[in-house]
Amino acid sequence: MGTQILDISPVGRVEGDLDVRVEIENGQVVNAWTHAELFRGFEVILRGKDPQAGLIVTPRVCGICGASHLTSAAWALDTAWGTTVPRNAILARNLGQIAETIQSIPRYFYGLFAIDLTHSKYRHSPYYQEACKRFSAFTGTSYEQGITLSAKPVEIYALFGGQWPHSSYMEINGGIAYIIRVWKG
Repeated sequence: MGTQILDISPVGRVEGDLDVRVEIENGQVVNAWTHAELFRGFEVILRGKDPQAGLIVTPRVCGICGASHLTSAAWALDTAWGTTVPRNAILARNLGQIAETIQSIPRYFYGLFAIDLTHSKYRHSPYYQEACKRFSAFTGTSYEQGITLSAKPVEIYALFGGQWPHSSYMEINGGIAYIIRVWKG
């Protein structure tokens, strides 16, 4: 049996378009590639601006994972400028990132993935009625609980970021962590 090529395009439920190509030999994946072509233009928006503008602009790339972009922007500036980031700043950044990641898991599962299980193409599955009962958008029993539960980590994130989404609290030299250090004395 020769090499099989599996092309999946586009892969749904990701931010932007994503294509995947997989080479399979004897039932094993031997090579895989992804290709994402979506250009949002933030590089152009930031051209000629103060580098710290990235702390404001990049969290707005996505309405569900802004902390990931903010964290990357902050670390990029810290690296470029050789900033020594205080331990409390690292902890505050990590806690914000963890809280946002925890909120995104049920939102992704219930708000994007599980809804697909209610599509009529699955109606012949013995699990279809249960999937519709639990995962139907806005009315499914698990959908409502999952989305409601996802708000709790956002409350934690907002304590660090002042708001969610699109906070900009990871300022150079620590930001909120500096305030925590001063407050503790």
